[in-house]
Amino acid sequence: MMITVIAIVVVAEISIMIFFLYLPLPELSELSYAILDGLLLGMLVAPAFYFSVILPVRKQTIDEQENLLLLHDSLTGLPHAPLFQEMLEHELHEAARDLSCVSLILIDPGGIGDIHHEMGYKTGDSVVLHVAESIQKVCRDSDIFAHLNESIVGRLKGDIFAVLAPHADLACSSIISEKIRKAVDRPFDVNGVVINIICTTGVAIYPDHALNAESLIKNANSALGMAKQGGLASIAFNGVESSLSSRRIEIVSRLRHAIACKQLELFYQPKIDLNTNQVSGAEALIRWLGKEGLSPAEFIPIAEQTGLISEITVWVVNEAVRQCKAWERSGIRINIAVNVSARSLYDAEFIEMFTGACRVQQLEPSRITVEVTEGSAMSYPELAIERLAALRSKGFRISLDDFGTGYSSLSYLKYIPADELKLDQSFVANITSDCRDERLVRGVIGLAHDMRLSTVAEGVETEDVALMLKALGCEKVQGYLYSRPLDAVSFEQWYRERQGVQGNA
Repeated sequence: MMITVIAIVVVAEISIMIFFLYLPLPELSELSYAILDGLLLGMLVAPAFYFSVILPVRKQTIDEQENLLLLHDSLTGLPHAPLFQEMLEHELHEAARDLSCVSLILIDPGGIGDIHHEMGYKTGDSVVLHVAESIQKVCRDSDIFAHLNESIVGRLKGDIFAVLAPHADLACSSIISEKIRKAVDRPFDVNGVVINIICTTGVAIYPDHALNAESLIKNANSALGMAKQGGLASIAFNGVESSLSSRRIEIVSRLRHAIACKQLELFYQPKIDLNTNQVSGAEALIRWLGKEGLSPAEFIPIAEQTGLISEITVWVVNEAVRQCKAWERSGIRINIAVNVSARSLYDAEFIEMFTGACRVQQLEPSRITVEVTEGSAMSYPELAIERLAALRSKGFRISLDDFGTGYSSLSYLKYIPADELKLDQSFVANITSDCRDERLVRGVIGLAHDMRLSTVAEGVETEDVALMLKALGCEKVQGYLYSRPLDAVSFEQWYRERQGVQGNA
């Protein structure tokens, strides 16, 4: 195009020169000679200008466009593997400088190859576009990303997609993975055909799982492969031997069966009011019964890593609320505390999970205490504060569990909408023999009271410790001094016997 324009200009210049040359010499003024000189100069300069300036710029533009096509997927426009890895390396450099974390989530929307083969590439490409747009929409619209730096979505080899989420820890990554799966797995229509995609995700976190981009991608891919092998929705890389990974897959399979067959049960550990010596409430603790059963310390972390914790938490909340209402009908009016993981706290359905359960059972929200650990609340404090404040405004009580064991700034404590602080048993057990523990507990109780919060101490096993806690101003305690966790029937029996003894005293 540019060459054509220059040719037209040159032809025009030549025509004008011929016109001037055929004029009689006396009629040629100085201006005419100047015009002729300019035209001659233009004829010489125009080609030189084109080849020295225009052509290199045009070539550079073409090269940039070619590089853009090489670095981006032509169908989705997402970064290809080389560019994505370059972006990942940049984010890891930033994270190393800021001492923060970076999450890499690989997504495999299974079955796209079969769709290409059976329904044609046009339909297959439509499915790929749907997956890409669904992932981008989650990253663009999800409230969890409002508290993170901008995420990056890429399309790697084959039909593997990737999400790079700066400042996202494992709990946040699990939420993101679940949101992506829900968005991608939703049935959609392509030319009158309903398509169902079931995607799998694998997660790796910097610096927990790798210290460079290549290793992080490799480990996320290993987690993805392990998830597909075990038929799981998602797995986070854990760096253990394959035998242990196989063990984890086995546990997940058994846990799914336990949920379906109602082998999970809630046990209740009483909370005692030190001022009245009355039972003020109970903490609901999940147990996995039967020969297949495992300790919560073993299966809860795996449930959190694989996404099963969401399903378990919904069941726990519904069961605790149901039991609280059942006891109320039989004359036992106590408060029940429910533990919530970081994953559940940051889930979009978190508030409705509690309000819906109370609505169904017609239970006052004030009868339920939501216990969140300090670490969970501090993963993304702004979002945690927002969620807890919304829940508290509806009448639920909020307890900050394991206070003092985390690493959060005290400046956030004044913003967390809590009603009580729960002292970890690691501080409580030795307060009668270790003056440092005694001073620490005294300080925390004083801080809580200054902020108009009540305190609960867990792990109380001796009368001396209970008396010391009462002297320090702690309001409530729980522990084996009073009772181990009991199933619902045993708890009711224990409660009535205790109240009967106290009533006769």
